[in-house]
Amino acid sequence: MKCDLVIKAEYVLPMDKKMSIIQDGLIAINNKIIIDIGKSGELEKKYKPKKIINAGYGIALPGLINTHTHAAMVYFRGLADDLPLNIWLEKHIWPAEKKYVKPQFVRQASELACLEMIKSGITCFSDMYFFVEQTIAAAQTAGLRIATGEGIIDFPTPSCRTPKEAIKKTIKLINRYQNNELVKINFAPHSIYTCSKHTLLEVKEAAVDKNSLIHIHVSETKKEKENCQKEHQLTPVAYLAKIGLFDQKVIAAHSVWLEEEDLAIYKNKKVGVSHCPTSNMKLASGAAPLPAMLSGNIAVGLGTDGAASNNTLNMFQEMKITALLPKVYNLKADIAKAADIVKMATISGAKILNWDNKIGSLEVGKRADIITVNLNKPHLVPCFNPYSHLVYSATAQDVEDVIIDGEIIMQKREIKTMDEKKIIYQAKKFNP
Repeated sequence: MKCDLVIKAEYVLPMDKKMSIIQDGLIAINNKIIIDIGKSGELEKKYKPKKIINAGYGIALPGLINTHTHAAMVYFRGLADDLPLNIWLEKHIWPAEKKYVKPQFVRQASELACLEMIKSGITCFSDMYFFVEQTIAAAQTAGLRIATGEGIIDFPTPSCRTPKEAIKKTIKLINRYQNNELVKINFAPHSIYTCSKHTLLEVKEAAVDKNSLIHIHVSETKKEKENCQKEHQLTPVAYLAKIGLFDQKVIAAHSVWLEEEDLAIYKNKKVGVSHCPTSNMKLASGAAPLPAMLSGNIAVGLGTDGAASNNTLNMFQEMKITALLPKVYNLKADIAKAADIVKMATISGAKILNWDNKIGSLEVGKRADIITVNLNKPHLVPCFNPYSHLVYSATAQDVEDVIIDGEIIMQKREIKTMDEKKIIYQAKKFNP
């Protein structure tokens, strides 16, 4: 049988419900779709592919999904470090955005972010920023899958004077990209402390009308929680539930300061959480109650946040910190297991983006978003458990090949869709 592409690897991790490990595995792809997966010895005589990627002593798994970032903020990487969120944001980031954020800035910075993400095995990212059409254009050039929305804030932003303008822009983008396989448009109100109740209700109304996700920062800091309790006598989660925002599908980024009642709301309202431990640690925001979220059957994906507060877009780093932080915080070594962490970075991320019917696992009928990781390196041998190596040993530099929607975007670490030297040269010239 003819097909477009065959991928072979020592280990194939489908990220299916059984959490299978296929040793000496093969994935067959045709017309951007996975058409077969199984043992290489059983399948390789069945297919005559146009191209073969032989990962050899490596792992093939679904592409990693970054569920919360601000891609264009890579140009602010290292601009303001070692500060709490409110000072970092109000005294440094917002003034820098006011001064520098323009369409060309967002396009060039987003190109750098896309380059960094591809080279670290990210095939899909969920973004929230300004001049979002520029980030979409960069992602399309790169071949990346993107879920994004124009940042909605009550005061003027670099791209929209009012929240109404940002909402209208989001609606236009939804209409424009509704049939695009690689682009999903969400509503992106920033937070409860930058958006009034009136703005949030307008967002909800528009999201219901367009059947779209809402992506918002929630309970990121202790200060945010205390201020909300002082003003509304409710936690941020309870406040958002009371005004009805969670009646629509929501991605709640960060979700650090949660009460038991908040967790119950998340579970009952099927709120998806984007867990961003590196950013939470760097800004001293706190440690999110990950074990309680997972044991409560709350859908949790991983996010890097923006590179201004991380300071990379590295999901391997995020996986390792996600595994280690709750162990030391709760003094329990078995509290976060490697396979569960990889699940968060793949199929669970797809689930909170409402994309799990297309991506997040390697199953027949799904789109072919696949990466390979080279294990043939000193720090990755011997291999007793591929899930363990992905979380505790592998680095972004170990990603060898990236396939998105059936297209080879990177092979043997060579990017096929972008001018890497030009993008890096442009970034070096930015000097705030």
